Amino acid sequence: MQFRVQSFETVTSTNDLIKRAIEEGEPEGLAVRGLRQTAGYGRQGRAWESPIGGMYQSFLLRPEVPPAQLPTLSLLVGLAVRRAVAVLVPELEDRVQVKWPNDIVVAEAPASLDEAASAVGEGSACGEGSSALCDAAPGDDSRPRHPFHKLCGISTEMHARALCVGVGVNVARPADIASVPAGKNIPVYLDELGFCEGPVEDRINAVADALCDQLAIVYPLWCEQGFEPFQAEFDACSALSGRFVRMEDLSGNVLAAGTVTRVAPDGRLVLRTPEGAEVFASSGEAHIR
Repeated sequence: MQFRVQSFETVTSTNDLIKRAIEEGEPEGLAVRGLRQTAGYGRQGRAWESPIGGMYQSFLLRPEVPPAQLPTLSLLVGLAVRRAVAVLVPELEDRVQVKWPNDIVVAEAPASLDEAASAVGEGSACGEGSSALCDAAPGDDSRPRHPFHKLCGISTEMHARALCVGVGVNVARPADIASVPAGKNIPVYLDELGFCEGPVEDRINAVADALCDQLAIVYPLWCEQGFEPFQAEFDACSALSGRFVRMEDLSGNVLAAGTVTRVAPDGRLVLRTPEGAEVFASSGEAHIR
């Protein structure tokens, strides 16, 4: 599989262009990129302006798979992002993790990154995902050290019987940091992690190209065999494995709580409660405790 890439200087959002292409009957395999977005949005419709510094890329996919398989697509795209980052910055391979269901994070960021993040607030160039790091308020010195920092967010939407998959990766810290929205997650940028040589546009395109390459490898196999060939890889780099989490809905109601043991073949997060029972979570925000 090879993606057909369309690149733009400024777009409302790359997802908007993919949805328009879906409505026009464009076949799968289209990838749309924008250096900046004026009306970007992510999971649950959260909106923001996306300045130059992030990789904003969306894909048009028309997988002919059972509906029950679709929830694992965001996990698959997360693995593709992780692989792409590892190709570009090999020394990060052991630190870049996939955070169920739609984030990529960098584990155990150095203290200097904590200090930098505190100085600019808890914004993220790729928006807000579905996992909260902690409940303490910004600036609260009593809050626990964050176990990881957010590098990427992924959104997956069904539109007119096709899929629009949006990916945002923090490549370079934006010059106009005030335009980055506040959020629950402390961001980290690839330029702070060693990927900082050359013009920022070239680095953004390198990340986008690497993602296309990796997704072109994993997506056809996923279409043929489902998520099972990738399950062991996901569990090995899962940011939540072995952590006690509380799953909450958007209103803050607790859906489940327990220690994460694995991800099921259908994409659900598997928790073991303090009583020893297994609970399968298909939705909710995972609050680490």
